[in-house]
Amino acid sequence: MKKFSALFQVIFEQAIFTLSFFCTQTLLARYLSVTGFASFSAVYSAVILLNIIHGCTVMEPLLVFSKSDHFISKSLLLQLHAPLALASIPVTIYLVMHIPNAPPYFILALVFSLAGFIAYWTVRSIAILENKSLKSVLPALSQFAGVCLAIALIPKDSPYQLNEVLIFLGLPLLLASGMISGGRTPKTAPLSGASPESPPWLSFGLNNTFSQILVWAMTHGLVIFYMSRQQADLAANFRVVMTLVLPAQYLNIAISNYQLPKLSRLAEERSTQFSVMARTFILVTLGCSLLYSLLLWAAGESLVGLLFGAKYAGLNMRDYVLFPFIFAAIQGGRTILKALRLTHHASWAVAIGFLFFLFAFLLNSHRSINNVLLPTVFGLGAASVIMFYQIKKNLKAIHL
Repeated sequence: MKKFSALFQVIFEQAIFTLSFFCTQTLLARYLSVTGFASFSAVYSAVILLNIIHGCTVMEPLLVFSKSDHFISKSLLLQLHAPLALASIPVTIYLVMHIPNAPPYFILALVFSLAGFIAYWTVRSIAILENKSLKSVLPALSQFAGVCLAIALIPKDSPYQLNEVLIFLGLPLLLASGMISGGRTPKTAPLSGASPESPPWLSFGLNNTFSQILVWAMTHGLVIFYMSRQQADLAANFRVVMTLVLPAQYLNIAISNYQLPKLSRLAEERSTQFSVMARTFILVTLGCSLLYSLLLWAAGESLVGLLFGAKYAGLNMRDYVLFPFIFAAIQGGRTILKALRLTHHASWAVAIGFLFFLFAFLLNSHRSINNVLLPTVFGLGAASVIMFYQIKKNLKAIHL
């Protein structure tokens, strides 16, 4: 019952986070113009990039190493936010330079919004580490409440509309995260077995970050790319498609966050249960995503117009039914390699997949949303095949 309760908490918190993300996108897609939503989507893509850096350098090393002899303390958790803060500077400058007709004081609103998300991710990391994921439900709900208030209070003709939307997102996250950040901190433990010059989580985090940034470049990063080319309609349509295909991925992330510490412990102990649990995990995540793909095939076209408004009703979601399955393969492969502490293998797999992506991207005309995601399928598909080959080879090598 205790294990079931912990799993329920992780999945429930991830479901609230996913629902908050999903509702934020759908409500703003209906509320903003296509150009306005494209600009917001570029900002949100940058937020996702910073979230990836945070997750790879802070949260996932915590999940893998915190319960082993290489403990990561709360003070180190806070110190690891320095790369995230530094990363926000070039991202902010890039957005200000490339978002067309950015309103005055946009950079201040963006920094304020990013501060709210960083505070939320910190609280979320500690909550997952303490097996108290429900603590971070409040900030996720506050984000949705902020969007509702923004839509209710901000006039559609406001020249500061984008600024105000970002502030209505950032302020609730900051306040809600601050309310729950005074809880009990993780127990500290002495560091052992790791040299201070080369702690094991450092290489893990760097390789993890590298692979995930490349995955971001093949997905969310394209929104910023198309905004930089003044193709707001393509960027907005791309965000709508990605928003609709990602719910299954977020469920898989929740399952990964729950299973990763256990898989890591079994791998470290060289337990024979690792192979069984790894296969079960991959089958469950692929199965959930396959069911979601079937849902998109059956009802995706009608869902686009119903959820995002008539502006996007022409998108045919049947063209993207493979995406949930491919994302699940990438998530499952990376999770197993992380548990084995072989993130450098994931880096090489995604790097090769990125080369496939670039090749297909350069051959593609980029003229419509119907073919713009084909390079992403090509690149991520190649990366997932390489990952599963590496997993099979390494399971044999360590005799699990």
